[in-house]
Amino acid sequence: MLIKDTVKFLLRKISETFLKYKFLYLAELCSSLRASMLFGKTVKVKFDGVDWIYKWKNSAAVSSTYFYNPCFNNSDLDLFFFKYKPKIGDIIVNVGVANGSEIPEFSRLVGNEGKVFAIEADPACCRRLKKLKKILNLENLIIVEIAIGKKNQKIKFSQETDEISNRVLSNGESHQNFIEIEQVIFDDALKEFNLNIIDFVKVNIEGAEMDLLKSLDNSNLKIKNWCISCHDFKGKDYRTFDYVYTWLKKSNYHVDKYSSKENINKWRSYYLYGSKTNV
Repeated sequence: MLIKDTVKFLLRKISETFLKYKFLYLAELCSSLRASMLFGKTVKVKFDGVDWIYKWKNSAAVSSTYFYNPCFNNSDLDLFFFKYKPKIGDIIVNVGVANGSEIPEFSRLVGNEGKVFAIEADPACCRRLKKLKKILNLENLIIVEIAIGKKNQKIKFSQETDEISNRVLSNGESHQNFIEIEQVIFDDALKEFNLNIIDFVKVNIEGAEMDLLKSLDNSNLKIKNWCISCHDFKGKDYRTFDYVYTWLKKSNYHVDKYSSKENINKWRSYYLYGSKTNV
């Protein structure tokens, strides 16, 4: 294991060197070898001038980095599907998609009869999602480029080095790098699609989950199942777990917390699930 980890580390460093001196083909080769070692499958990596494209049998990923780990995977899917696993014909709404690692599996599960709505605020992530949709021909994927909040307005959205951590900035919060984007309530983000019942909503929006739920106070949408990532582990400014739990209870959902017999990362313990059979 130590030798394998050392090789992966060296391949990443060698890729960095090749990129520095603009030896792109060699950087792609090293990145492909590293990704294949991580994944245990043959992965081909190409740089399209903006993003890094990872392809392997029956799937793909699009990333901003040459050292992306394609092993997303069963552990995270088990986390999302802890209480409900989507099936053929379902409507999924995925809020806060980032690089969309789970999107190919969501698309496969609901099939041609279902739909996957990917709501993402970050323009760069949306660009990569569009590429992923084209590469894998995900005809049941609908990308909605918007932020979700408790009211319709323009908001400031951070631009972190780690794009997965980009988030809505609170009023008065200063940040070195940000962009202004549109924010709407949950119903308005989906209004044009004439949805009535949603089978599964997955939420991971870096602490803005409370505002999303507040936007549903006068909603006509009927939602059967929730999977919500709370971010209390990041500190006091992100504490939403108690609010989300109470909201689900008051909305007559059966509520569960994530649990596992295995040692889990701290952030996993802040996942909440709501389900109801009669909507």
